[in-house]
Amino acid sequence: MTDCAALAARYMPEAAANVEYSIDHRPALHSVTLPLGARARQHIADAGAAMRFGGSWAVAVARMIDAILPPVVLLRIDSERAQVAGLTAYLRFQQEPSGDALSALLLRTCGVVTQPARLTAVAAALGCPGARGIGLRGGLDGSNKLAVYFKVERDLASFAAGAVERLMIDCGWPPDCAQAIQADLRAVHVGGSVGVIGIDLDDTGAISALKCDPANVPLERVQAFLRLKNAPLERIRAFESMSRAMRARSLSYLGIKYTPEGFAGWRLYFSSRPDAHRSTAQPALFVDSPGTAALRMPHY
Repeated sequence: MTDCAALAARYMPEAAANVEYSIDHRPALHSVTLPLGARARQHIADAGAAMRFGGSWAVAVARMIDAILPPVVLLRIDSERAQVAGLTAYLRFQQEPSGDALSALLLRTCGVVTQPARLTAVAAALGCPGARGIGLRGGLDGSNKLAVYFKVERDLASFAAGAVERLMIDCGWPPDCAQAIQADLRAVHVGGSVGVIGIDLDDTGAISALKCDPANVPLERVQAFLRLKNAPLERIRAFESMSRAMRARSLSYLGIKYTPEGFAGWRLYFSSRPDAHRSTAQPALFVDSPGTAALRMPHY
């Protein structure tokens, strides 16, 4: 396995401008997400070459970059005990494609089989013209996993009033999954638009997981949510420690994952601008503001 710090160090100029840290229920796993800038294609090739499992992943991502010409590309590096355990590239579309266009693109660039009618139905249920972005993850076993993201502009009240039930039908999931999703979103959401919802696709193009990513979630709501979901005390303390270290008042966003069987996990995202951090004893002007700007993933 490759050392995570050595790989991340290759992108330090970009990381100094914006970096995102994330953790989940696994104590040994940590992730960092970096913007790749104008040399995104070369950075992806370098990352793939550095990893024994990254060859096919890097080729597929490069093809997608050439086909999409994304305005934003981010690279997430998952590390387990300081060793790289996975790489994920996130690409944002310049314009949301139709289900048919997206299906054809994914088949052409990375050989992924999808169900265009289902992609179209999901977008319609969410009130979106199409997908906002995609993510492709390469893992240690050599497999590549695809996720598709939609930006949902409608407010939570209108979204919860029937849209989640329709989404379950369009995903091919049991309708009773909707109630748990609605309850979780109400517990953590602070108003405004729903934000980003993502779907994981299996090898047949079926939807294997649904991911809700409410943004700017206050820390007290996050802590209550973790306790509600019986998160281990060690992970709650890790969240509190990271919050203090990042001087955070809210998460950039809270990732909540579901499968047809119900709630399946969470991930906490913290954004930072290292180049904006003040040195010790450096004079500063403090201006009161209602919130902290957050790094947005490319599907935003």
